[in-house]
Amino acid sequence: MSSWDLKQLKTTVESLYGQDQRVAISPSLDSIDQRRGFASYHYHEALRIVREATTAHQSEMQMVLLMMGADGEASQEFKWASFRAAAHITACVQSMHTIGDMLAHTLYYAFGMNLDKEKVLEAHRIGIRQVSNRLPAGTVKDQLSTMVKHEAFRYLSALTNHSKHRSMVKTIYSIDLTGEAALSHGLKFSGFEYDDESFTERWVIPTLESEYNRQAALVVSIGQALNAALIANG
Repeated sequence: MSSWDLKQLKTTVESLYGQDQRVAISPSLDSIDQRRGFASYHYHEALRIVREATTAHQSEMQMVLLMMGADGEASQEFKWASFRAAAHITACVQSMHTIGDMLAHTLYYAFGMNLDKEKVLEAHRIGIRQVSNRLPAGTVKDQLSTMVKHEAFRYLSALTNHSKHRSMVKTIYSIDLTGEAALSHGLKFSGFEYDDESFTERWVIPTLESEYNRQAALVVSIGQALNAALIANG
């Protein structure tokens, strides 16, 4: 996959608006890559912890006994592993969700909205929705819409906001005994409701892996379109 030339963007922003604007855009722009790194780290740590805790208990009956606490010390170790994995999953989800906010700040300064009295926002109101409404029509706006209006991103936002402001959405270890589920056992997000919308339970690993990859491709696509748009305006 092609990359997003961050140095080129900073140089172009400085050429269009001056050095102060380059300084303004740099923290949020640099934080996008850092947050993606955090998300990847927490995701893989959760995988490692769960894998190490369940390697010796692959059959359905073994897993049931482990989860019920019937396996003594191994069950205690599994309980502790599940707690650590849930902590990493929570951090992964929050980092993935935050990428959208970082991207909003990047676009806000890249298009010089803070310098336009018709588009300027108070610092606490700089967000995806407000910035998107102020973007000029074109590829950047379209790609951003593709990113944030997707069901997976809406789920991620609801999951994050519910866990931050209401109560933690539980991450539990689940076993499927029907043989019809995508996975036989693994971590699951519990079902919850947010803003009058119901979200059913879903497997953690495929949910996060799919959305991480989708976001990664779109962030690069948006970035490339942003560079091209600013250069064209230069």
